Amino acid sequence: METIDQVNLNRHNQQQSSEDTAFNEGANETKASKRNKGYDLSDVRYFTERNADIDYKILLALYEHRALTAAQLKRGWFPTLHENSIRNRTKTLAERRILTVNVKAGIKTRPIKMYSLSAFGLRIVTENILQVMEYVPLLDEKKEHYTIDDLKVRSQHYHHFELQEWVIGIRAKWPEMFHCEWRRFPFLDELENAIRVKPDWLFLEGDEETLSLTRDHSTNNPLLYPFLYRKSMFKHSSFSPTLCLECDRGTMSRTELVEKWEGYRSLPNKYKAQAIAVFYNNKNNSDMRHRLIRDTLRHAFELDVIGNEVHLFQGDEHLTQRAASLYFERGKELLKDEEMTDEKELITLIEAYARSLERGDVFLLDVDKTVQHLHLPVSPDSIIAKQQESTSLHFVFFALAGWVNPLIKIQSIKRLLKEGHLSQFSDIKYILLYPDKSFLEDIRPMDEDVYYVSYQEVKENKAWGKAHQEQRRHRQVKWLEVLL
Repeated sequence: METIDQVNLNRHNQQQSSEDTAFNEGANETKASKRNKGYDLSDVRYFTERNADIDYKILLALYEHRALTAAQLKRGWFPTLHENSIRNRTKTLAERRILTVNVKAGIKTRPIKMYSLSAFGLRIVTENILQVMEYVPLLDEKKEHYTIDDLKVRSQHYHHFELQEWVIGIRAKWPEMFHCEWRRFPFLDELENAIRVKPDWLFLEGDEETLSLTRDHSTNNPLLYPFLYRKSMFKHSSFSPTLCLECDRGTMSRTELVEKWEGYRSLPNKYKAQAIAVFYNNKNNSDMRHRLIRDTLRHAFELDVIGNEVHLFQGDEHLTQRAASLYFERGKELLKDEEMTDEKELITLIEAYARSLERGDVFLLDVDKTVQHLHLPVSPDSIIAKQQESTSLHFVFFALAGWVNPLIKIQSIKRLLKEGHLSQFSDIKYILLYPDKSFLEDIRPMDEDVYYVSYQEVKENKAWGKAHQEQRRHRQVKWLEVLL
């Protein structure tokens, strides 16, 4: 039997002799292509080269995302093409054995086709697109590309489909943004034994050098390569997580969810994401599940939210995607350029409210002084008192649909109230101030003392005072218009 050293020697000799031989596929073939010449791929390679603008994008997308539908490919990579064109192309690539196709029932109302790379397809990715050496177990110390086993979805097709629907919604808006699944997290291999939690997907910020490299060519993205190869080839590249994404399947108990969120909190600071989005799409008992998720997030992240160290987004796919889009669009300042944050305008509206009801003075209190005087655990965005020595207070928090932070802050003040503090006030109202009536589609707590205000309505009325309150009776939800 040959030893490993003999095998390596024979292999080296074969490579040396092959360099002097002319290959059928032309003079432009790379060194990686010569080494990877284990199968005759000339036909399938030529087939994709003729349509490289589309085919290479499809193959690289599937290499990066593992499995996608034609509709997802269209949204993320070919917004100007008709979906039927992409569907026909993926079907043709599957017929040529470049892609494999899985027909999955139950994901939508009808079965859908999810495409993945075949062995031939992966070979084209490694040789023609990434131009790296094919990984051979036992012979190669480190992988220069992910293997077919790494790219398999296995039994998680439903979960993977919903996850990619969310991811591609963001990618379609910001195709240059860095993102990857947890398996390709830049620090995972380094700290694998220390990491207790593995998010479904990550969005990351890259340094200027990495951004510049990727702009020159998409294959310069370090996240396309396994950790050890990435570490040697992109020595100066660095990433910091900006948003973790979790697709909840409704199978984890309260205790398991809390443990998962605590796992996030236990990560070293430089590996923690600045925002976490958790979405759940199952319509059966969905409100109950949403509230359970939000309650566990509050339990785990209350101190982080009070310190404004993390943004939490939770809801269904559309709710969380919209909130996360604002987060990225506004440079991680969610309330940037929102009209409702204008304090002078709010004072004008409150004074108009007082005059219209002939209730005397209504004051917008100094937040910092009031928080210090009342020993509040959080700072509301505004505090309103109806008179100078009033026993009535309105704690106002700016809110956006899908953003959990304001609700967590309200709960922290409520706990203070239950402990016997703030007893000098007979009437305390908690007000969530939304830009518009988007609170109607938000996930709401079952609290009778939380009021919802649309700033759009306040502006139209030219006075503060109109609010909405949710009333639940006999499993029916009714919205009431009330005066604060």
